Amino acid sequence: MVPIYEQGSGKGIGHSVESFLAEFQKIAIEHIETGRAKSIAFVFYDFNNRDFKKILKDQGVFVELDRLSGKELSVFYMHSGSDAVLRTFNSTLLTMLGVEDQVRTPCLVFCKVTPEGFTDASTANLNSANLIHGFHELYGVIESYIKGEKIDPDSKYIRWTRSSSKFISLEAIKALIRELLRGGMF
Repeated sequence: MVPIYEQGSGKGIGHSVESFLAEFQKIAIEHIETGRAKSIAFVFYDFNNRDFKKILKDQGVFVELDRLSGKELSVFYMHSGSDAVLRTFNSTLLTMLGVEDQVRTPCLVFCKVTPEGFTDASTANLNSANLIHGFHELYGVIESYIKGEKIDPDSKYIRWTRSSSKFISLEAIKALIRELLRGGMF
């Protein structure tokens, strides 16, 4: 689990929004090249979903999900006190990953990373926001992805989809991030 903080220097665990967006591709590739992870995932949620925010803020949840993801998966999520920043962050990354029309928050987006860009984006929409069930749902989705298992297609809680984009190039990602930073979005 790798938090992305709205404010702060990004020292210690996690990154600031600015440093993350500026170094997004480098961070993802570094995680793969150093053996820290084989894939990456993003957790997206709505600022007003207080129950889901509690799940992500819970230290026990963080530790369990961090242990589960291990060296298989780096899971990034935005930790913000601002609705506008969170909406912009979600919109930017969901659009970049080519899944903006396939998901609703809260959700997870998984993808493989290469030096050239991102491939094989898969999404899982989540439904349960209370602390116990929400944690189990989040844990179950991450565990299924790591093990390469498919979630029951009849599940009323989780729906898996694939990105409409087969490949998102590094240059397209850099251009989008450059424009956002130049335009003062963050």
